[in-house]
Parts: sequence; C-alpha cells; structure tokens
Amino acid sequence: MVCCCGLPFAWFQWPSARQYPVSAALPESFADLKLRDTEQAGPNGFAGVYRDARGKRVTVIGETGFRLTPGSDVRGRLDQATSEYSLKNVQTFDLGETGAHQSCGVGRDNGTSVVVCAWADHGSLATVLLTRRSVTDSADLVARLREEVLSPG
Repeated sequence: MVCCCGLPFAWFQWPSARQYPVSAALPESFADLKLRDTEQAGPNGFAGVYRDARGKRVTVIGETGFRLTPGSDVRGRLDQATSEYSLKNVQTFDLGETGAHQSCGVGRDNGTSVVVCAWADHGSLATVLLTRRSVTDSADLVARLREEVLSPG
C-alpha cells in the first residue's frame, strides 16, 4: 500500500515534481507592459523586452531545464550581474513556494538606475532587468511575470 500510493503522493509533494518539467512562453502583454521584442535564447531559452506607455522597460532572459540548486543559481546570476551593473542592496523575496527563489538588487546601466532580479526553481532560471521601478515593485512584478511565463509540462 505504501509503495503504490505513498510514493506517488510523496513525489508530487516534492517541489521539483511541481516545478519540472516546465515550459516557458512570454505573453504578448502583461500588467501595463507590451512585448516589443522577443528572441529565442537557445533550445530551452526565452528572452524579450517589454515596455509600457511611460517608457519603463522590463527585459527578461531565461531558460527552462532541471535545476538541482535553485538558491545557488539565483546567487550566481546576481553575482554575474553585480560585475556588470554594480548591484547593491540585494534582497531576497519570498515567492511562497518551496524550492522557488528570487532576489533583486539596485544597480546602474549607462548612468541609469536599474533593478536586476533573478528567479530560479527546479525547472527554470531567469534574469530580469527593470527600469524606473523600486526594488519592491520590481520584485512583485517579476514574481507575477514568473507565474505568467511558466506552464507545467
């Protein structure tokens, strides 16, 4: 009884079973943003640039595939971004899901203030660059974007 009923139940309670496999598709619009440019970033990758009517920009670059250590993957992405954008005040944000991680920091891109966020779970990893938004607003937007972009299976 435990093997035939307990193991399948336990598998679906494990975070990676809910987060992998996953597919990603960027929506044409999201919140007040419109997708202006999209690019395929490898066989399991996704990339796009969103803009709103006021000129705020959101650039997302990510990939799907099994991730064993999503927390470390987020730290790695932000470490890479720190060298490019001189990130400061990196904060962790709770996505309310075991195995899902998100952190954001404030930096500079060609003299302009930007927020760089990264998310990772057991099925995806993405970096998002946002202009003209606070860290808290950016983290909230990225969490909602993650929910919109990812689909089980």
